[in-house]
Amino acid sequence: MTLQGLPDFDQSIQSEKCQIFYPYENVGDHLVVPDSIQISDLSSNRSNFSLTLVRGQNPMLPPKPHGLLDFELQLDYPLDAALTLLRETNFDATVQPIVFKSGFLRLYPQVHTDEIPEDLKSPIPLAWNGLTSARYSLTISESTAIALKGALTGDILKLLAHVEMEIVGVAPRLPIRVRFDPAVLLDQLAALGNAQRQVSCEEILSFFYRDVESLPLEIVGEMPPDGFANTMTDWIRAHFGTFIPSPQDDSKPYIALSSENHGSIELNLSQPLQAYRTIVLTLDPLAAGRQLVQTQGLDAVFQEATIPPIPTGTWSIDVSANLPNRRPGVLSIGVTLNAAPVLPYRPQAKIVSAELIPPDDSAKLMLRLSPIEKLEYTFSTSVVLQDASKIQQLKSEEFSHVGTRLYTRPDQFPVNFISIEATRSLLEIATVQGTCRWQEEETFSTQIFELNREDFEVALALPKQATNATLEISAHSLEGTQTLQIAPFPAKNCQLGLHSFGEYGAHQVDVECEFSEGTRICAIDLLPEDALETIVLFFTPTQPHKTWNWLAKSPFRAGYRYRFHRDPGATPAEWSTIQSPFVPLKIQAQNLALNA
Repeated sequence: MTLQGLPDFDQSIQSEKCQIFYPYENVGDHLVVPDSIQISDLSSNRSNFSLTLVRGQNPMLPPKPHGLLDFELQLDYPLDAALTLLRETNFDATVQPIVFKSGFLRLYPQVHTDEIPEDLKSPIPLAWNGLTSARYSLTISESTAIALKGALTGDILKLLAHVEMEIVGVAPRLPIRVRFDPAVLLDQLAALGNAQRQVSCEEILSFFYRDVESLPLEIVGEMPPDGFANTMTDWIRAHFGTFIPSPQDDSKPYIALSSENHGSIELNLSQPLQAYRTIVLTLDPLAAGRQLVQTQGLDAVFQEATIPPIPTGTWSIDVSANLPNRRPGVLSIGVTLNAAPVLPYRPQAKIVSAELIPPDDSAKLMLRLSPIEKLEYTFSTSVVLQDASKIQQLKSEEFSHVGTRLYTRPDQFPVNFISIEATRSLLEIATVQGTCRWQEEETFSTQIFELNREDFEVALALPKQATNATLEISAHSLEGTQTLQIAPFPAKNCQLGLHSFGEYGAHQVDVECEFSEGTRICAIDLLPEDALETIVLFFTPTQPHKTWNWLAKSPFRAGYRYRFHRDPGATPAEWSTIQSPFVPLKIQAQNLALNA
């Protein structure tokens, strides 16, 4: 697997407003870290926040009364701030939101002396859509559901949430090799955590900041002045650690360390390594629900459901997928649950299936087991694809799962979903057209799509064996005939916005004035294409170079005009044609007093 374009943990920019990673091998967009997280846009037609109280028709029979809390999370990125910062040194830089691999959400009281119900305290895995949103779903007791209902209408049960998210990048490279006994090193690291070998990444980082002579390591090569602790932490996490939620709810990143037999291992830290890091954000998840209650009433977020009795040993499994509604070329998506035989109580496997149909992409499956069994099963997914030449059904591998809620991730399907979305700010001024091209052995395939205000996201389904997949993107102005192109790039999940175009945002142009003999001063008026206020630059033979900065609010109006500045009372000069923001400007000097 190529690492090209992943966040390079060796190259980053940190400011008060944003954190940016360069793409590995400098191929692709710069990657921006989110600065906040919130409940997704509540004005959309999707159910982005809901609380359901479920009761059975007969209170003496299953299911036991319970609640379901479900909401969608959306990350916020300081893309404009990042773009402005980058453009100071890279005039055509573009940015992209960093994408997360996995994550957890844990609720906790806003005031730590307060108590919250026990069933709200467990960290719950998030179901990511492959881009910038995730779903959280928690089954709670009837009493907790009633308490949350009260919290949505009043000022009780004040909750906050920690969201711990794992990103994938490339570890820093150092010109050294490190030799050690994994059992010895990992036991020392595990001693920094709890009995389950769960250790905070901060503790591991501090461990490697110690004097190298005191560490159970042998360093081969010249030790660099800095970077060793971060790099070793990345390598240990990648080879011997598993991302877990914080066991202490201290908002610190944690991993669980594996147990290793004695031996010897050598790590070449000069080689690129796919590494993982954790970002932690905080939000108030009930605030959005309260807002909906205030504007639309309690029914907008709270429902009660009564369901028929469920036989003893039968489990109701809620299955969902977090995918864009539009999936061109996909005829059907399905999920199959398989509970293996348990002798002597159940000699046959129990297999149930359902189709996931957009926009909800959800189903309720009844899995009948013996009354003494734990709810453990495997699941697989299937996709029926159609292209110009054939229809084919693909099936995934089996995945293990426990519990009555099953959120399938995009990477658990037998295709590679390429999720693409466009931001509202872009679609307010343009429609986006895209072409995805890929190859299967000797066959070449193409998928064309369009994004607009109504259809702002799409998931392209590529067979696993597809190679050389690329995306070609163009934006077409809603106000004119202008079209902007993004050069073809390897197909990947991406968010398209104003930030995706070099024409948008901060610009800087170098202006050079060539003086002829006898000309002592020259000035020009400069006018951004989408502004009304002119800027005047003055030049002299001793200062013939100036730099001018401006901000393009629209990528379709990124250029500027210039004209020679004239004394007050003189006839203004003609404006030039629109100039490119990417080409330096050279002018021949004219005196200020020159009349038309």
